[in-house]
Amino acid sequence: MFDFENNLIWNLTLLLGIFILLMFLFNSVMRKILNVERKKMFSNNYVNDKHKKYDIGIRSISAIVAIIALYFFTYKSSVPHMDSALYIFIIMLIFTILQELIRSYMEWKYLKDNNDYIFTLSQMIFITAAMIVFVTSDFLGLFN
Repeated sequence: MFDFENNLIWNLTLLLGIFILLMFLFNSVMRKILNVERKKMFSNNYVNDKHKKYDIGIRSISAIVAIIALYFFTYKSSVPHMDSALYIFIIMLIFTILQELIRSYMEWKYLKDNNDYIFTLSQMIFITAAMIVFVTSDFLGLFN
């Protein structure tokens, strides 16, 4: 009845599961090594008001850039849709890296005697590397 080898939902679930498992293992090991407390999931942990202001600004700019890029690639470009999705993904990855760099700078500058900034930088590098591996390997061969 269902062909699970070619099922998009199955492949996405598997890919997401692999990513979540890798992130959980990486974060657990790095928290123990760096002696960093676990933060709440899916919450904005701002260091101070300055950090909050910068973060909201970057999120706003990235949303505007994403909408403009989506419009450009959808209506004004002859670039195939898969390539345009990759370009938008790269744009969003760049803004995420910028956001995490600002977070690590704020943690370094304002949270003295703390390894949170090292944890943030290592997490950003790990996620970026994982995304590059996923994209260059056709998402681990799940979508070829």
